[in-house]
Amino acid sequence: MRRAASARVVSGLRWQAGTLRYGTWGLCVLVGWLLVGALGIAVRERWAGPIGLVVLRDHGASDTAVAMLLSVVPALISLLVVPVVGMWSDRSRSRWGRRRPFLLATAPLAAAAMLCVALAPSFAAGLHALLGAWSPGQHTLELGLFCLFWTVFDAAAMTTMALFAGLVADVIPFGLAGRFYAAVRVVGLGVAIGFNMTLFALSEAWLAEILVAIALIFGLTIPLMCLMVREGDYPPPAAHDDAGGGRLALARTQLLQCCAERRYLWIFGAFMLAAVTFVPFNTFSLHYALDLGLSKAELGELTAIAYAVSIASAFVIGWLVDRRGAVRVATAMMALYCAIALGGWLLVDGAASFRPFYVAHVICSGAYFTAAAAMPLALFPRGEFVRYNASKDILVAFGNILVASCIGPLLDYSGHDYRLTLGSAVLFSLLALACLGRLLTVQREPQRAPLPEPAT
Repeated sequence: MRRAASARVVSGLRWQAGTLRYGTWGLCVLVGWLLVGALGIAVRERWAGPIGLVVLRDHGASDTAVAMLLSVVPALISLLVVPVVGMWSDRSRSRWGRRRPFLLATAPLAAAAMLCVALAPSFAAGLHALLGAWSPGQHTLELGLFCLFWTVFDAAAMTTMALFAGLVADVIPFGLAGRFYAAVRVVGLGVAIGFNMTLFALSEAWLAEILVAIALIFGLTIPLMCLMVREGDYPPPAAHDDAGGGRLALARTQLLQCCAERRYLWIFGAFMLAAVTFVPFNTFSLHYALDLGLSKAELGELTAIAYAVSIASAFVIGWLVDRRGAVRVATAMMALYCAIALGGWLLVDGAASFRPFYVAHVICSGAYFTAAAAMPLALFPRGEFVRYNASKDILVAFGNILVASCIGPLLDYSGHDYRLTLGSAVLFSLLALACLGRLLTVQREPQRAPLPEPAT
């Protein structure tokens, strides 16, 4: 009798991820707590970027400086930090798992750095008074401290995001990734709508308060998620020879090992080119809109409208990903975006034409990100997921460094002709489509059949 009751309990556990098994209620609880962590990451992505642009614009930073701080520096951080932490995490074995101990360290560090960003004006005033005649000026000190603390925040936040992706790969059952990341997308869009409809227009008046809110939300939600989500058991890590020569040598060695198979070259190329497709316009969209005569409040309303449409379509895209495959759906979204970017490059010549293009850009680029979010889980081995994902991030970092290093000076030289960001989007989206198309011919994505029932 006892054995039969136990068999009934186990047979109700429909979903499996490694050694973890879930019933329907357990799966819902897991997704709920992961979405709490996704909330903190969404606040970092949706609030911090626009606020950084506001601060740099208020300080009169050039387009080159904006590109360096918001694109090149994060790419360098991804290149130097994420591969190292990713390897440690993949090979770590502890009673808390292999992801949560690192998340419990990086998230509070990011929160502390963001609190320092909020206090940078006060620190600058005190340092200016302390230095006296040696001070380069309070304005210069404030900008320098902002850049310093922002860089630390970016390093810790980007590492946290990479580890979060690894945790998701370890605990989410195969076949649900598309719909899970659709839910993550909805959380992110909801955060973005609230920000653009309310706080964005008030960002200058409430700058310090918004920065403190980012720090608190990011610093509390990630640890709370770690306390409530459990990891399974992992097999012992494979033998590994550490590369000498420091972090760059380690990054290079990891990249060469992950690129040993030709199909990974197409995978990494697709991710890299897709990333640089959106970076130039996303980095300078605020400047573009303001130069055309749109207000920050109007831009926030347009963004909120586009996000509302994206929320309505997110689960449809997630369902398509789980049914048709992430690569196929991402390819279709990239092809549509290429057409939209081409239309924007040729037709946007004022505020009236910018508005519909901007809404279409947000909707379509968001649809691509929703589809592509599940691509790493479908294409990379889960046993070394963060390692392969970090290798992908290395190439994405190289692409971002190269493009951002060129686009900022190019915009300054062209007299701030922000249409060039759309021209670059057309070029890189075509190259990304070439990689995705090739990937479809050489790599068949695994069929997302239901997982077998666990053995009783």
